[in-house]
Amino acid sequence: MKLLKQILNSVASKTFSVRRCSFKNIVGNVDTKLILNKAILSKKPVHVLLAGEPGCAKTMFLTEIMRHHKTSYFVVGSNTTKAGLVNQLFERQPKYLLIDEIDKMNNSDQNSLLHLMETGIISETKINKIRQLKLISWVFATANDCEKIIEPLLSRFLILKIPDYSFEEFTDIAIKRLANEKIDLYIATIIAEKVWHELGSRDIRDVIKVGRLASDTQSVSNVIDIIKKHTCAR
Repeated sequence: MKLLKQILNSVASKTFSVRRCSFKNIVGNVDTKLILNKAILSKKPVHVLLAGEPGCAKTMFLTEIMRHHKTSYFVVGSNTTKAGLVNQLFERQPKYLLIDEIDKMNNSDQNSLLHLMETGIISETKINKIRQLKLISWVFATANDCEKIIEPLLSRFLILKIPDYSFEEFTDIAIKRLANEKIDLYIATIIAEKVWHELGSRDIRDVIKVGRLASDTQSVSNVIDIIKKHTCAR
């Protein structure tokens, strides 16, 4: 009996480690990582919406889930059509449906998604023919503006607001991302400081842009000055 328990515990541990996402490429956001993993491992669907400003790693959470789970399907809200979304659901039957920028989906798509989340059924009518499929999916989505999501759909989500980075977190992320661009620690630190303090940006993507345009301290300063002079206010 003791041996059987050890075997069962070992299997359970391995199953958990396979299904759990480490989110190791995302700095901070410990609470968000915890809730997402609990949702992923829940026996019944828990739908989670990540809300926040652009550049705060919302999309990275979805891509990490996609990387860890082959039963997931990633879609960008602005690129869907009702027929396209429904067809993909019939074809792929994902356990985890990952929708980036769900606030950019049109109302028809949002209503189709709402029906799936409420009933666990997708249906389509074509030339007087109806097809239906029972599909239990966990929906993980991101949004910049929750006000553009219809209220019935919004109410189906557990909404997590991704907090703004601290300067220390921003710098840490910038250094790691710029290391992938073959930019050394010293220059990466300068870029992070100037993007944060001089451009007033909290978007890591701005760090990457500057890093690709500048290779030394002088060119970093020049690029930052030009951006400040010519970039339109957001």
